[in-house]
Amino acid sequence: MLFMMSKTKAAYKILSRENRPLHFEEITRIALDEGLIVTKGKTPAQTMRADMYNENKRREKRGRSKRFKDFGKGIWGLA
Repeated sequence: MLFMMSKTKAAYKILSRENRPLHFEEITRIALDEGLIVTKGKTPAQTMRADMYNENKRREKRGRSKRFKDFGKGIWGLA
């Protein structure tokens, strides 16, 4: 049985392993290629970016530290 992870968990796993910031499209491509996520949407990379952004906002609202850092121009890394 195959279990999919959330896009943010997949992004965190990839960024931790790569140990460097990546463009959100590259994060998405790796996640899809490795079968970490499955999507039926037409814009999975945009969804990945939005999910990382929204997770940061939720964590910030709860007084928790962000897991992701937006370096601009689509580049994301670990905070």
